[in-house]
Amino acid sequence: MTTADPYRQQLADFPAPLRALVEAEIQAGNSIAAIENGFPAAPCGMSVKLAKAVQDERRRSTDDVNFYARNNSSYAGEFTTEQRHFFVLEPPLPPEPYPDMDAIRRSLEPKPDALAQLAEREARSGPEHLQSLIGARSADEQVKPAPIPKGALTSTETDTSAIRLLHFRDHRPPHEIQFALERDLMTLFAASMQNERLIMTASAKVVGARYDFVLRFEAAMPQHNCYSLCVETSWADAAATHHDYYRKTAGSWFEHWTRELQPSEPPDADGAPERYQAICLASMNAEAHLDSVPALQQAIVAVMKRGGRFTTSSKEGDTNFRWSGDRFVRTDVGDYPGTVVYASEAEFLDKLRKYFDWDTSRNVYPEKVSELVAWRLVLRLLRM
Repeated sequence: MTTADPYRQQLADFPAPLRALVEAEIQAGNSIAAIENGFPAAPCGMSVKLAKAVQDERRRSTDDVNFYARNNSSYAGEFTTEQRHFFVLEPPLPPEPYPDMDAIRRSLEPKPDALAQLAEREARSGPEHLQSLIGARSADEQVKPAPIPKGALTSTETDTSAIRLLHFRDHRPPHEIQFALERDLMTLFAASMQNERLIMTASAKVVGARYDFVLRFEAAMPQHNCYSLCVETSWADAAATHHDYYRKTAGSWFEHWTRELQPSEPPDADGAPERYQAICLASMNAEAHLDSVPALQQAIVAVMKRGGRFTTSSKEGDTNFRWSGDRFVRTDVGDYPGTVVYASEAEFLDKLRKYFDWDTSRNVYPEKVSELVAWRLVLRLLRM
């Protein structure tokens, strides 16, 4: 790398085509002004802000990089990949000159229906409307989240690490909770029996920090199952300037991953041992038949023909893959609308795999996961 610290580690998370663009610009005399999270990048991505505009020979789209000329207060041009998770941004253009006074006066002239619009606004702002707003706000203020039961959550933190353990109850079997976590994390869990308990473990890299997960099936009760989820992370290897960021965001990530789980006290009994063993056996064999890429692909096709779809969202719009009744179709809405009808099932599967290529390998970047792992992760993203 030729980029200087403190950006070296963060830039390593970017897709290779964007890193190559930044390296070429630095070689040509440009520099990095900042690397930031947030718009236009996805929550799992980042943006490089350059100090100067990209040179003309690179200010274009290629097979791997899409270029869009913008003109807003934050940046002038953006370079990104098809998934739109990571961006390279140019500095904003100088502000345009103010319009002349005649143009300002014309812009302030009332439109033909201005009086009607004003009357409608006044009608909506009457006492009844105001009272309805006050009532709605009062109702919202009275809604408070349920308190977490004592003993459900334990947390341990140091300057460079954090461990959180959540006990929760759920009607779902272990593999369904596993699949939901795999969809969020884009990494697979490994399941095993340890001391007569089903344990599932995984690791994921989240914005440069490594997180280790242990999902444990604690007990099978008559009406629900008891689980625990332990999440451990350390940022000791990161630059000291980033420690405060990782410390503050560790709790937010944990809350995001456990947002749909119902905290509960740890179980005070083993529950029903026979039921526990039956559930473990079913969970460990839930996808035993999906042992090859063709089997996973056909499972995806079958679910889509029953109404399943892939949907991704960003600030620019949504992308949907669906079965239309006789063809597979991709539909984009938002800033870049469009529709693609695939001529064959094989073409659709090829495009689907390429679309999710970055997502499926983001935890091993710059390496690639195997095709079997990639297709299993694609299956996780399929929604009914």
